[in-house]
Amino acid sequence: MNAVEHIVECYFRYCKGCLTITDAKIKSGNNRQADLLAYNLETKEQYHVESSVTHCKSWWHSVEDLREVFDKKFRGVPASRKGRKTDYTKGKKYFNSIIQTYRHMGFAPSKIHRIFVTWTVTHEIGLKKFLSDYNKKYGIRVCVLSFRDQILPELRKAISTSNYDDEILRTLSLLQQCDLQIPPSKSTRDDGA
Repeated sequence: MNAVEHIVECYFRYCKGCLTITDAKIKSGNNRQADLLAYNLETKEQYHVESSVTHCKSWWHSVEDLREVFDKKFRGVPASRKGRKTDYTKGKKYFNSIIQTYRHMGFAPSKIHRIFVTWTVTHEIGLKKFLSDYNKKYGIRVCVLSFRDQILPELRKAISTSNYDDEILRTLSLLQQCDLQIPPSKSTRDDGA
């Protein structure tokens, strides 16, 4: 689990009230895992969450990029790679393995909310149509959450300045405290300056 996936996991725990399973190995999958499976005991909502965020400035997925990402992450379609031994060349697909993994973890495949987290998406107007078309074509409904506009602000709002054991939550808590700290004026400093 990388830092972004950990932040997203914290969001589902603290903002959505979910129990979480990170890096869930896909049954019979070749180096494949679900970033996050989350379950809310109260509402019975079930989530399969995938995240793709980077430090590059102005980096986000276009609507065209999302089809390939969704196919890989939620339908188990291997990326187009050349070579004799690639899953793509061998024609391997992992959708049934993903479904088996859901069931193995106690999730109902028909009730899974598939969530994709990214900074933001270009052409947001076209996003709604794309998501609708993708659902009609494959029977898979995917929701896109903005790491920048939803995940981080809502998580920062949900946590306090408490001393958390979780390193991500502790870091965000310290940032919350940093926002509250007021630097002393030069006239009130005790360091003799």
